[in-house]
Amino acid sequence: MTPVLTHEFDAETVLMAMDADPAFGSAVGHWVGQVLADRLQATRIRLLDLCAPRGTGRSVL
Repeated sequence: MTPVLTHEFDAETVLMAMDADPAFGSAVGHWVGQVLADRLQATRIRLLDLCAPRGTGRSVL
């Protein structure tokens, strides 16, 4: 287990700020996309650890 740091934002305010400033909107979109990609990759690796046939050197996903 590791500590988790969370932040809460008002979605409507953030969306309005993203619409008002395209550079900010792009930066936020890139950041969120990167977080999602990292989490999906970690999930994929975890599934491979749990489900891949042992000793085959191959993945099932």
